[in-house]
Amino acid sequence: MSKKQVSLPPFDYLAGKQVTEKLCNILNVKSTRALSEQLNVPTSTFATWHKRNVCPYELAIRLHLHKGISLKWLLLDEGDPYPNAAAHEYHVNDEPKRLVHIDLFALKNGQLNDRGTMTLDQFFLDELEISNVIAVRDGDMTYLVDQEATRAVSGTYLLNVDGLLSINALQRLPGKQLALNFDGSALTVNEADVKVAGKVVLFMSRRQSQAETLDKTGETV
Repeated sequence: MSKKQVSLPPFDYLAGKQVTEKLCNILNVKSTRALSEQLNVPTSTFATWHKRNVCPYELAIRLHLHKGISLKWLLLDEGDPYPNAAAHEYHVNDEPKRLVHIDLFALKNGQLNDRGTMTLDQFFLDELEISNVIAVRDGDMTYLVDQEATRAVSGTYLLNVDGLLSINALQRLPGKQLALNFDGSALTVNEADVKVAGKVVLFMSRRQSQAETLDKTGETV
């Protein structure tokens, strides 16, 4: 007798404006137009999704892969938006403290290679005012990268240039130009040629056993 197959019933997915409102909230934008510009999706497409109550599956998967946003939270309204930052408590002098586990990657040959997780005190993330963060190890340095900061202004960033990732300091110039620092040499490029994967908000050196944070302008504090 053949074994009975387990049934996999479909989920009752959110759709239309329900998903759009969650996207605006998690990406910190105020309008569909701003959301359209950030995600490179025409406003007319959003209007169609709203009118027909369509679930934007591709967009949901894209945000999950790029930013780690939970599909269950986005499409089913279950759980937390960033489950990889799930926290637990410990105590110091009877005061509860919280630890978070963030994804850790090694940067090698222009690619991020999974290295498990890094545990941090929630205090650091609260002080830096970030929630969607990853750790990137490059040689003796480990960088905390805010994946929400994808607009190049001034500071140190995780950049994608021609499909290869690197961590570089940059400065915005007039005319949509960016000045990038490569091993002490400055290179001017067009903004359209560089994709920002996140901004470095803190870096740690294993060799010097120190950690430094960067302020909003990218200066060490």
